Amino acid sequence: MKKPIACLTIIAPLILSLLVLLNLQGFAQNDSSRTKPTFKLVTDSSFSANDTIRIGDMLIIKKQGDRNNEYDNKSYYDRKRNRLYGTTLNITNGKIKKDTFLSVNEDTVKIGRINVIKSQSDGHKKDWQSIIEDGDFDNTHISIERLPKKLKNVTTNWMSFDLGYANYSDESAQMAYIMLYPGLPYNKYWVNSSNLKLDNRKSSNFNIWIVQQKLNLYQHKINLKYGVGFEMFNFRFEQPVSFRNEPGKTIFMDDVNFTKNKLFVKYLTVPVQLNFKANPNSPKGFYASIGLSAGYLVDARNKQISAERGKQKYDGNFELNNFRFATIGELGIGGIRLYGSYGSINLFDKNQSNFSLFPYAIGLRFSNF
Repeated sequence: MKKPIACLTIIAPLILSLLVLLNLQGFAQNDSSRTKPTFKLVTDSSFSANDTIRIGDMLIIKKQGDRNNEYDNKSYYDRKRNRLYGTTLNITNGKIKKDTFLSVNEDTVKIGRINVIKSQSDGHKKDWQSIIEDGDFDNTHISIERLPKKLKNVTTNWMSFDLGYANYSDESAQMAYIMLYPGLPYNKYWVNSSNLKLDNRKSSNFNIWIVQQKLNLYQHKINLKYGVGFEMFNFRFEQPVSFRNEPGKTIFMDDVNFTKNKLFVKYLTVPVQLNFKANPNSPKGFYASIGLSAGYLVDARNKQISAERGKQKYDGNFELNNFRFATIGELGIGGIRLYGSYGSINLFDKNQSNFSLFPYAIGLRFSNF
């Protein structure tokens, strides 16, 4: 029993000594890591040293050597070339992305959409080292620029309207319409195109576009524009022409002097246009469209006011054409828009009437779409 005890007495000190040596080596390594740290940077991290600034995967390395002076003496800045003298800009993935690092000068650094502007006040001037290393952003202006809005291939606009002047082009024969009544002098009720001349000061066009859409065809500069809405014309007559929805007495010259005499016509219309916009991202750019529209008559009314009869309204078709086709267009800069339309078919039904009137309108469009 004495031999095993003697062996343990010899081996135990050896094992203890070995453990002490291993612990000393570990402490030495830890101390070494404190004096020479290893930095592990991940994407979008930020680190700065005396000669290097790293933001994410971007390295900005100040030149070593003669001109490696302090940051605040600004001698590293080349004023003629508007850049940092001897500075290396490196993107670690080998690619410089657009707007990653746009510009740097004595007072401003722009990284992507971030602008950092140092204070220009004598009492608060500082160098880039204190700003970046120490996080001293007092009296420093930082702003983030907005990216241009991403444009959609299909955009929708609800409720816009037009207000303009209306008239029509008269291509009727000189004797356009004759009304004959038994026992009465027929010439009293003759109506020709000269009797349908409008009061230009009061004839108007008002349109309401319920919904409109634009479909991108090419880089959002060329679009297909379409929608649906109501076109409304107010034709104010100078002479006492009356419209009635009665057989044999549709349009005739009345024997009353009206203070107000208008024909109201309303169409449900679908416009289709080819649209051009010079700068799709700017609401102030040049804007133009041209196309066609198709409409269907949904309402017609003759509204009259006179001292003898008071206020009267008469609804009917009045031998009007149920369909409307027109050439349309718009032109504008920014929020100021002009629109125009010219009817390509007769206002009246050629199978029932001898009038040939082609309505047109021009005015302001209240829409940014």
